[in-house]
Amino acid sequence: MSLEFANLHIPLLKKAKSSWTYPIYVPSWNRAGIAPLLNMLNDAPRGIQNKVRIIVRPKQKADYRKYYPWARLVIVKRPGLGEARMAGIRNAEKRGLKRIVMLDDDIRHISLLERIERENKGPHTRRFSSRVSGVPEPMLFLRSLAVACKMADSAFYEFPDCSYGAARNALFSGEQQTKVGATSNRGSFPSCVFFFDVERFKTRRLPKDFHMHGEDLAICLETLNQGQHWFTLPGVAYDQDGHIESMIPLDPTTAEGRQVDIDNAFKHYPDIAPYLKASYKNKLGGVMRIGFKWGTWYKDTGTEAIDVPIDELIG
Repeated sequence: MSLEFANLHIPLLKKAKSSWTYPIYVPSWNRAGIAPLLNMLNDAPRGIQNKVRIIVRPKQKADYRKYYPWARLVIVKRPGLGEARMAGIRNAEKRGLKRIVMLDDDIRHISLLERIERENKGPHTRRFSSRVSGVPEPMLFLRSLAVACKMADSAFYEFPDCSYGAARNALFSGEQQTKVGATSNRGSFPSCVFFFDVERFKTRRLPKDFHMHGEDLAICLETLNQGQHWFTLPGVAYDQDGHIESMIPLDPTTAEGRQVDIDNAFKHYPDIAPYLKASYKNKLGGVMRIGFKWGTWYKDTGTEAIDVPIDELIG
């Protein structure tokens, strides 16, 4: 399969339309004026800004209105990212929206991934960046997001049992094969960039144990528990700002780590939790990353991983 064939999503950047972009929901707490994503959207066209809803706590309304006067706010009374995400879903349902994209406020870029040949080094996957494309920021971000939503539309069509989807974390994309347009029933748990089909995604509230952390895991378990799945777009990746302070470290360094999330999974999702595993531990033995026993899942459920080639997804 040629590299040109593998990169069929790249030409969509020149054709991208703002109408492709889903309504945008951004959970944010205590980052008015310093949220990388929102600060970038300050320079977005008004048509895009009109699509944005920032999910905030009541006491921070004034701060967010000061720094982002163009944005509409969704007020969530209960603390925690898990509750904020669900508040966004409930708001989207109330507005009668079909699909939305939910972005964490520390996202600094969304990129399409391109597969290239390197002389004497073989194939390589890289971000289709401003330097490569010649498209300045924030326009490249907005075009990439529009293409991602367009690809998500096709993925929802290809996977009628998928209620949401995700982009990849650029840190873990490695030598990604972009010839695959979308994949389901495999891989890690989505986080940070979510594409929701509001009607298909049935969950409106998460257990309280997942309000403050582990909501990414809970959303996946809720989905599997309801007989649904999620998809991933291998050719779309996101980068987060590594300098902004986070309440939830990407890789916990304590002796417990994310073990509490696994324990809570057994408490609330006893049928699905046995398929979880500690995919990586820190020096103290704490769970840093949670994986899924896909091989056992396939055997027990009679399912398998499904890939949609990029030409079928785009075509």
